[in-house]
This record gives sequence, structure tokens and C-alpha cells, in this order.
Amino acid sequence: PLLVPYGNTYEMFPLFKLGWLGVQLFFLISGFVIFMTLDKTECFKVYIYKRWLRLFPAMLLASILIYLTAPIFNERPAGEPYILDLLPGLTFIEPSWWSRLVGVKISGLEGAFWSLYVEFKFYVIAGAIYYFLGRRYLVPTLVLLFISSIFISIVSNNSEMRVIHLSEKISSALSLQHFGWFAAGAAFYIYHQSKTEKWFIFALSISLLSSIFVGNLSIYPAIAAIMVSGLFAISLKSALIQNVLTNRILLFLGFISYPLYLIHENAMISMVIKLPAFLSVVPSFFYPIISIFLLSVVSYGIAKKYEILIRRKIEDGFTILTKLNKALQRTSR
Repeated sequence: PLLVPYGNTYEMFPLFKLGWLGVQLFFLISGFVIFMTLDKTECFKVYIYKRWLRLFPAMLLASILIYLTAPIFNERPAGEPYILDLLPGLTFIEPSWWSRLVGVKISGLEGAFWSLYVEFKFYVIAGAIYYFLGRRYLVPTLVLLFISSIFISIVSNNSEMRVIHLSEKISSALSLQHFGWFAAGAAFYIYHQSKTEKWFIFALSISLLSSIFVGNLSIYPAIAAIMVSGLFAISLKSALIQNVLTNRILLFLGFISYPLYLIHENAMISMVIKLPAFLSVVPSFFYPIISIFLLSVVSYGIAKKYEILIRRKIEDGFTILTKLNKALQRTSR
């Protein structure tokens, strides 16, 4: 709050105070979409490749952009990044893992990237469950992992047993505390496919449990999370809500949301700090709006053109490598 010109004037506004719950909605949607993707993909290797190909091009472009523009946005709360800080985003592996691996402190480019690290862990674990255990085990196993993380977290606060604390570290490292949202989304997908009400009720129940624990048992985050879950649930049943959610403005925001999420955090704050020097007559309330608008324009360019271009280049490269590998195998015979 001390960095921006309007201080903490708007911090109690519900949309800003609890806006972080948008990530939980993202996890909920992801559970739904990933189950659908698994049903349409033949094997684990292809599935992981498709997920990586979906995320990597925008991450590559965003990482390069953030790194190169950091000297311009020198008010970044995260400070100027080092070259090694590119690693977590480009690999979807969180900074603490990289720090342990290379023995040097690595911070990552943006704090907002944390949800991508969680997301990719879920991709791998969900894929392993689906392809190696079986489709019907996906939701139960995700729920079991989530409930286990809650149990371990509670017990570890009241136990000196080494095995409990080791389990807590593993649970935290795998981000299992977020898996209730993925499980709920996956259960909603089963309901969407089967129209079986018990799956709808089960998904709502897991959403409710996840909501209770999302803010360390705080009442207001829990209520807000329940409302977010309820909106998602109602959208599966209400044609009116579906029509509202598919209007052009929301579809456009959905289209640019991924690159915007990647680049918005530090750049937006830096721009908000810079703008008074150029637009002193404009009320401070509009500084974030102007900043987000400018970043949205950049995000649109990434999503509309450059992300697609990078993805095609990667696909072409893999096609060439596959053909070369097959040719080498024939030659070796």
C-alpha cells in the first residue's frame, strides 16, 4: 500500500480484498477441463505434451517480456530479476525446488506464477492416476489426497513424530491442500457427462469442504469461496447463467486471461506508481484501470498472434525430430 499513490484506500472493497479467490475458481475449472482432456487423450505422454504445449508458449513470451522490461519498470515490488529467475516459470517448477537443486536462491519472475506450479503438479498427478490406475479412480484419489493433506496438517501441529512431519512436508511440496478444488471440478465434469445428481451433490460437498479450509478457517474467505463454487455449480444447470458467461466481453477476457495473468503483477504496480508523473490530473482510482488496459492490449497480442506462432514452431520442431528419430531407427536396423 505504501508504494501506490492511493495507498490502502480500496483494500476493504470485497472484490479487491478477496480477489485472490479467482485462483480457486481457476483450479475448479481446471479440474473440470483436465478430466475432459484426459478422456480425449490416448496416453500419458501425449497428454503431458499437450498440457505443456498449452502453457509454455505464453509463459516463454511473458518471461522474456518481463525480464527485458524489468529495468523500465524499476518500481517492481519483486525487484529486478536475475537470469536464473527465469527457470521456475519456464519449467513450471517452483523456485524452492530449483534453489535446492542448484544451491542458489532463485525467486522466480512473478509471485503470480505460484498457481502454475500447483497446476502442473496436478496435471502430472491426475494423468498418472487416470492412465496407470484407471479413470474411475481419478476423483476418489484426488479427494483422498486432499483430505489426507488436511488431516496431516492438523496432526502435525500436535505431534512430534518424524513421519508426520515428513508427510506434511511431502503434502506441502505437492500442493495437496489445493486438490479439493481440482477434485470438485472433476466431479462436476462427471455430473455434466452423466447428469447423475449424486455427482452434483458430491462435487458441491467437496467444494464446500475446500471453501472452509481455503482461508485458514476464516469466515469471510470461506463464504466468498462458497459463493464462487455456487456460481460455477449453477452455471452447469442454468441456461441463463451460461448465456451471461458466454457474452463477448467475458469471452474476450477469457481469451487474454492467461497472458494477462502472467504479466500483470509487478508491471501493473510499477505503472500505477509511474502514472501520476504523466497524468496528475487523473484521479488515482483510474491508474490501475489504465494499467490493466495497457497490459490487456499486450496480452491480446500475445494470445492472438505470438503465442500461436511459438506453438506452431514447437509443433513443427517436434514433427521434424519424430521423423528424424524414425529414420535413424530404420537405418540402425
